[in-house]
Amino acid sequence: MAVWSVLTLDQVNDTPMRSAERVVMVRDKVSVLAFLFAPLALLRYRLWLAFAAYLVVSAVLAVSEVVLGLPEIIGGAVTLGLHLLVALELSDLRVQKLRRRGYEEAGVVVGRDRDEAERRFFKNWTPRSLRPNVIPPRPSRPGASIIGSFPEPRAS
Repeated sequence: MAVWSVLTLDQVNDTPMRSAERVVMVRDKVSVLAFLFAPLALLRYRLWLAFAAYLVVSAVLAVSEVVLGLPEIIGGAVTLGLHLLVALELSDLRVQKLRRRGYEEAGVVVGRDRDEAERRFFKNWTPRSLRPNVIPPRPSRPGASIIGSFPEPRAS
């Protein structure tokens, strides 16, 4: 079973179909292709900041090998670790990027494949623009919701 993070972007006066078209499902998994081709995986999902960080770390590693005379085995180990980090964190990087763009996490869905996960999510989902605006009730008296031992004002 696969786990999917679901992110939505609701806008004012949206129809349910338009809201559904902006739903993004990100599978939470270790990406083997990102392990093998880390920079290409970052570019594929347009993770520019992560790609820039990857280039900086690679450049520092290359310069340190030449200047400090580090053995190639250390450079290879650091590169392998960097690729492993990208493979493990690629889905989280994608979710963070979508949050910066205004998407909100709508939930987590489990399914055998993407189609089953989509069916499970859309079965009970209603866009935020169609939900009734529920205003929480106010306390009947000021300070009624405060928990603790606070002195009551005395009438003199």
